[in-house]
Amino acid sequence: MEENGVIAILVAAVTALGVKEIWNIWKKKIDVKAQLDQISLHNDHESLKTVIDAQRGMIDALTEKIEELEKKIDILIKENKSCAVKLARLEERLTENVASKERRSATKKSSKKVLK
Repeated sequence: MEENGVIAILVAAVTALGVKEIWNIWKKKIDVKAQLDQISLHNDHESLKTVIDAQRGMIDALTEKIEELEKKIDILIKENKSCAVKLARLEERLTENVASKERRSATKKSSKKVLK
């Protein structure tokens, strides 16, 4: 019975409005839904674009920091090498100094023995 009522309402609407009008209403409904979907997709695209741009900016900043750190590392490596060279020279001078002192003290002892 209910189906008969629904069918009767549809038949009455079709006869009152006509098939063309019902098709236009249905088409507008579909067009509005498609337009809303397109707006939603556009908004999603814009939000993703802003997120990607923010991440790209962060990546660029981190890349710059990495490059700066690599430069600092290179500088520190060079300083370390120069310090190692200076340390080796200092050790060489110290050993020469100790050796010359030992020679001097040995010659003093030998000269004291000769004098006695």
